[in-house]
Amino acid sequence: MRKIILTPIVFFLFLGLLAQTKKQSLESKINKVTVFLEGSQVERTAKSVLIAGKQELVFSNISPDIDKQSIQLKAEGNLTVLSVIHQQNFLKEQVKQDEIKELEEKKEKLLADINKEKSLLLVYKQEETMMIKNQAIGGNNGIKATELRDAADFQRSRLTEIYMKQQEIEKGIKKAETELGKINLQLITLNQKSNLSTSEIIVTVQAKENTGASFNLTYLVKKSRWYPTYDIRVKDISNPINLQYKANVFQNSGEDWKDVKLFLSTGNPNEKGDKPLINPWYLRYQSYIQPVQMSNELNRQAGFLSGAVSGRIIDERGNPLSGASVVIKGTKSGTVTDANGNFRLQVVSPSNSIVVSSVGYDTMEFVGNKNNVVNVTMQQSSQSLSEVIVSAYGSRSLDADGYYDSQKTIKRKKEISAIETSIAYQPTTVIYEIKEPYTILNDGKTYTVDIDAFEITALYEYYAAPKLEPEVYLTAKIIDWQELNLQPGEANLFFEGTYLGQSFLEVINAGDTLNISLGKDKGVVVKRTLQKEYSTKRFMGSNKTDSRQYEIAVRNNKQQAISIIIEDQLPISPQKEIEVQEKKYDGAKLNE
Repeated sequence: MRKIILTPIVFFLFLGLLAQTKKQSLESKINKVTVFLEGSQVERTAKSVLIAGKQELVFSNISPDIDKQSIQLKAEGNLTVLSVIHQQNFLKEQVKQDEIKELEEKKEKLLADINKEKSLLLVYKQEETMMIKNQAIGGNNGIKATELRDAADFQRSRLTEIYMKQQEIEKGIKKAETELGKINLQLITLNQKSNLSTSEIIVTVQAKENTGASFNLTYLVKKSRWYPTYDIRVKDISNPINLQYKANVFQNSGEDWKDVKLFLSTGNPNEKGDKPLINPWYLRYQSYIQPVQMSNELNRQAGFLSGAVSGRIIDERGNPLSGASVVIKGTKSGTVTDANGNFRLQVVSPSNSIVVSSVGYDTMEFVGNKNNVVNVTMQQSSQSLSEVIVSAYGSRSLDADGYYDSQKTIKRKKEISAIETSIAYQPTTVIYEIKEPYTILNDGKTYTVDIDAFEITALYEYYAAPKLEPEVYLTAKIIDWQELNLQPGEANLFFEGTYLGQSFLEVINAGDTLNISLGKDKGVVVKRTLQKEYSTKRFMGSNKTDSRQYEIAVRNNKQQAISIIIEDQLPISPQKEIEVQEKKYDGAKLNE
């Protein structure tokens, strides 16, 4: 009877096991990452052999900071995808970085060495105590002089050796403890992530038969981005500009990108894609209502420009600095100062760190105050362009706007093909495909990726506005710069192998010609002097005549001719009672 009873039980249990959905963990590999200005798209691939029936496939070790709406799965094989679910896994933590593992192993070794040295130090201290307590020798019968001398020599020698050993051990322990402190600080920095969990993507499929299957999984991750920087190198004024275009990539998404195909996109999936909508603008007589002021906190939450920072950049003598770059630290957002040194920069929060840089001056960093108005005085840098040699470019003609005809003097020379990068043009973005595989770890560190390099013929030209300041600036003008697909970003300037400082490459508001400032040159001197000034007053009426005459003198201390543009201004009368007459500007061109 037992055999007859047990058989149906075993049979029903077997049917129950068959009815359960099978669960399989897939080993997936990240092989492609597209990094945006904010966020990244990760692509994973996996292969598996499926048996017929319904089953769950688990993609594990996924970043916990992904956009669930961005998950896409492509499957190849005789199967049907029934559902895709994302869930957090707080039991399985992220894989430790190799750097953390090495530091922890080094920490354990240091702790073991410190304990060993402390034990050895204790042995020497006990021996020291024993030597001191056993100074009584000879007993009641006394001791010979030679034996006393030998005993004293032995004690002196041994105690000296003990003390030297103790000092050596204590010095080693102190050095090891200092190294241990540094390791602990570094581990705190590397382990300061608040969320060490991972996540999983569970895919439910129905296989019609036993089949091989391949999967392609893509999703967007946060806490990752890239921003551009440039290295601008000028060997001398007779040579073209070498421009290196670089990307600074970092990520703290929760997963390592090892030997992946890297793509850099100028797009930002976090930006709104809706076009603006203009509502009717109604004018009503005396019906203006004062808008309600929102609190700073609400402004920040709503994305209002409550953190707009404005101010003025001046040098040590109080003169305005034009063309100085003002950039939000760690971003590509920035602006440049106008001719009077004024700037206005829109930031997300007043607590953003702002970096100010200008060629020939030390870089400064500040945080906007409660009024968001900042005046910065730049300090002169030890770097200068005291040995610039300018080569003449022959005859040049002025165009209708008073600028040189760049089409006749500036030609793009060639591109340097040392870096393998291909460019894909999308309707609204540009994507750079980096041919060389890259590894970018989940450590928040900035990794530099070379995008491209160019050799560009430029027109080198001096500029001065002696009414504002007596300094003369060397500039480089580049045409056809739109072909380079540049983005706004910081630029490191190098001249004749010397680092001059940082500037900001402002390409958003640039026209047909891109102007780059290469700093001041003390070898060219411009002086604006008041030659004569007199006033006359008529006896009849209250009319008064003022006459002033200025002379602008240029001294070129170079051995070769230079090209220089000098700008000055004539007064303009906003009132009919004041008339400006007999304006003379011999040798110059008037821009009305």
